[in-house]
Amino acid sequence: VGPSGQQDGEGEDLETEKAPNVVRLETACAKVFGKRPYESLNTFERVRVQVASWFEIPVVDISIITMVLIYSVAIFFDLGVEGNDCDDTTFTWEEQYSNEYMKWIDLVFLSLFMLELTVKSFAYGHKYFKSSVTMFDTTIVVVSFVFTVISVTSDNQSSTIVRVLRLGRIIRVLLILNKLNKSREGLKKMKYKKLEGGVEAPVYKVIALLQDMAVRSESAADKRHLDWIIDVIGSDRLYTAVFNASAVGGGNLDSETTEWLNSQYAIKEKQATRGSVLDPTKKRNSIAPSSTPEDIRTAHYGLVNITPAQERQLDQIMENVHKWDFSCFELFEASEGMPLAPLVLAIFKRHNLFDHFRVQPHHLAKAMTRVQAGYCYVPYHNRIHAADVTQTLYSLLMCDTVGSHVNEIDLFSAILAAAVHDYGHPGFNNPYHVKNRLEVAITYNDVSVLENMHIARAWRILTDPEHNILGNLKSDDFNTVRSNMITMILGTDMSGHFDELARFMTKTTSNGFDEQSPENTKMILKMALHVCDVSNPAKSPDLCIPWAARVMEEFFMQGDKEKEVGNSVSPFMDRETTVVEKCQGGFIKIIVTPLYEAWHAFAKSDQSNVAVENCKMNQEAWMNGPEGRIETWLKDKGLTKESPIITKHGADAMAQTDFQPVRPEEEKYYHETTVVQRKLTSEVASDDAKQESVAHS
Repeated sequence: VGPSGQQDGEGEDLETEKAPNVVRLETACAKVFGKRPYESLNTFERVRVQVASWFEIPVVDISIITMVLIYSVAIFFDLGVEGNDCDDTTFTWEEQYSNEYMKWIDLVFLSLFMLELTVKSFAYGHKYFKSSVTMFDTTIVVVSFVFTVISVTSDNQSSTIVRVLRLGRIIRVLLILNKLNKSREGLKKMKYKKLEGGVEAPVYKVIALLQDMAVRSESAADKRHLDWIIDVIGSDRLYTAVFNASAVGGGNLDSETTEWLNSQYAIKEKQATRGSVLDPTKKRNSIAPSSTPEDIRTAHYGLVNITPAQERQLDQIMENVHKWDFSCFELFEASEGMPLAPLVLAIFKRHNLFDHFRVQPHHLAKAMTRVQAGYCYVPYHNRIHAADVTQTLYSLLMCDTVGSHVNEIDLFSAILAAAVHDYGHPGFNNPYHVKNRLEVAITYNDVSVLENMHIARAWRILTDPEHNILGNLKSDDFNTVRSNMITMILGTDMSGHFDELARFMTKTTSNGFDEQSPENTKMILKMALHVCDVSNPAKSPDLCIPWAARVMEEFFMQGDKEKEVGNSVSPFMDRETTVVEKCQGGFIKIIVTPLYEAWHAFAKSDQSNVAVENCKMNQEAWMNGPEGRIETWLKDKGLTKESPIITKHGADAMAQTDFQPVRPEEEKYYHETTVVQRKLTSEVASDDAKQESVAHS
């Protein structure tokens, strides 16, 4: 029972109920006087605490950091215009012009730094100087201030004074580098606190409190221990059990028992870093694409009766396969409704994955053709979406930060996971299956129902003896591919979005991804596929808007079905009452933009930066723009709601049909939605048969 009389963990946290100024005062008191309560202090000591509490105000931190950044710009500008000849004792006109202003700029900023130093010395007393870093900072500020005073007050520009002033410039650089480093640490601490304003997770406050405790602590050992705790929590290793054989049975545990423990109880032995699996000097090159354009083409992209003109068109499209705003609608048209096989084959060839993992191109072509055929003819979760997610994931993996964690087997498994991640999706979401007690929900115990179904059914295709693309993998590689694919595809379940985002953000902000390890790679790949699965708002309007029209139509299809079977209509799925702009704007604001901001904090790539800007732009357009954004875009493009970019979902332009009544038997239900619908016309059946025949031959 806490001080408020409530059970621990119930109600609001006590600290959050206090006024901010009270919290700052208590924090400052702990830093200055340790465990002594504020009430026991005399008047002079209370004044010191009051002054120290000023530095707990975020605005003060921001002001100091801003001042340091402005001063650093001025310093480096001055260094850029000063003369290069250190033996010349006369100033060039650029140096004279620079010095005339810089000595006064130095005087202003260093006076402010001296004021900060004086105030903190008064507030914190001798404790402020216990840190070697603080002593170094103090020395540099004082020496710099002395040199600046000499510069301002001396009219004698003798060689001695000139050399002294140039020495002062070197010290100024040391000063600014030290200040920038301290500012970076301040920003890092503020970043933890800022995260609470977005996705609220207790771990953010836990880390902030631990950091604050580390600051207050006077013991070097305690600081090290707290830093270790922060690292463990931030790197998501808090509950990771590591088996230490030397601690059991006097270190004489036999290999059979050790193997039994590892296999039955999933206890991990200490694992090597990622760098020991793949030479770090070769890691980035290991997934670098070939520079030969001819390597991108293989087996006619897995398409039947492809003409030279079509092949040239596909060549041009695949030249941009690594770019963020790649259009899968163009690929869909150029491939005559068969986008997935050409895309996957092109990526495999770019990175020589066929030779590396002994995969036959015609086996991959046939497997991808069968996977592609298994995507339902629905507005959103169709083969175009599969190709779009696959290409977007590939674009993300080409970023240097991400690529440093990924080797060939990771790329291999990631591309396959993206290609099959929504295999057999019927256009209805997980809650619909659970609510109606469908067999697929019973099979997977109401947990990630569709995601489990996607990977289970797709795995049978990938390992079919007729075209087993995994059959030549080494045992370890096979296990890595399966583990990665399962983790990635299960990670696309939106019910786990906020939990996974909190884990990823915590690890990113605590520098947990600095270490290259299999666990880090798996978490990155998992988040990458999730990011790509909702990437449409992170693209340009010409890609975002048609996908928005498609997903809304699929929502409305489920709403119509819910009315038909007597369910209450899910939010934003009633075509009579839903405001599209509200649905899209809210989804981007709450889900997509924070997700991409977290990814950009990790990747720091051009793609992630463009993605964040697109999210904000599309969010603004949906939420604050005029109604009818879809209709306006269609009109501007000379299109209608019946145009192929909105209505074409498969290999031909067959009309959208209603789902058959849902049967309780899983096989019959999915047979109707994935097979029968594809054979509503003889053309579709003929096209698919031709593709399989050519791929097999």
